[in-house]
Amino acid sequence: MAKNKKKKKSGRPTTLTRATTTKLLKSAKNKVGVSQRRLVSKYGVSQPTVHRILKRNNVFKRQRKRAPKYTADQLERISKCCRALRVKHFKKDTFIILDDEKYFTFAHHTLSGNDHFYTDDISTTPDDVRFAGQGKFEPKILVWMAISNKGLSAPYIRPIGGPAVNSDVYIANCLPKLKDFIDAHHSNENYIFWPDLVSCHYSKKTLAWLNGQNIPVVPKDANPPNVPAARPIENFWALLTRLVYDRGWEAKTERQLINRINRKLKEVDQNVVQAMMASIRPTLRKIEDNGPLSVLKC
Repeated sequence: MAKNKKKKKSGRPTTLTRATTTKLLKSAKNKVGVSQRRLVSKYGVSQPTVHRILKRNNVFKRQRKRAPKYTADQLERISKCCRALRVKHFKKDTFIILDDEKYFTFAHHTLSGNDHFYTDDISTTPDDVRFAGQGKFEPKILVWMAISNKGLSAPYIRPIGGPAVNSDVYIANCLPKLKDFIDAHHSNENYIFWPDLVSCHYSKKTLAWLNGQNIPVVPKDANPPNVPAARPIENFWALLTRLVYDRGWEAKTERQLINRINRKLKEVDQNVVQAMMASIRPTLRKIEDNGPLSVLKC
């Protein structure tokens, strides 16, 4: 019998050897500043060939994300603090209460969905649609809130040009709302207050006020620095921002913006807040084991 001849593969043949293909993939994977155009120039093949090789090997272009930079000492401290929070302070029967502040401007053109528009003729598109106007110093208000898996506190909204949030302002305007929230939702429960490391949150005046109200607070030396992903209130702010500026909404006056924020706070889904708060302990464990960058989405 005649020997079977090897059948030729169908489709367009590759112009690269296996060894060169391996080098091309090595040049592309996990490298910054690489483009298909540069690979075309380096290996002398067409762009469709480079594209096909990358796709067949599941090598896709990804967007780099902003993330904090950490020193070795900071990473060690963060790991120890996350373990202390999880094991010592955040026990399963303890409710965690967070607080934070965020600035809101009259418009948010960079929010996904508000950064584009459709047109059939750019020359006839109104200027206020084509261009997102932005002043050098945008007017903004500050919003403070506390949250737990029981809900949201009443907000403190500082108007434009209001005083900076120092210890006196924090004690006079924010902490009484925190106390009211605790009395309404956690008076007969185990709870702990977890502020961030802003100086006014751990000033002598602030700690004296909290101690006087018998509000347990995370010790400063157990509070991990620069780990926003572990604090779901950051996700809450993102949710509220989307609600406030939905469909390109813009405020014309300070009062409009304040009213809009208060109205949208009532629309926040309590189930979503509970899911955010439930992520704290697993996130701390992951940071403890794998570092703070392990919990960032890419």
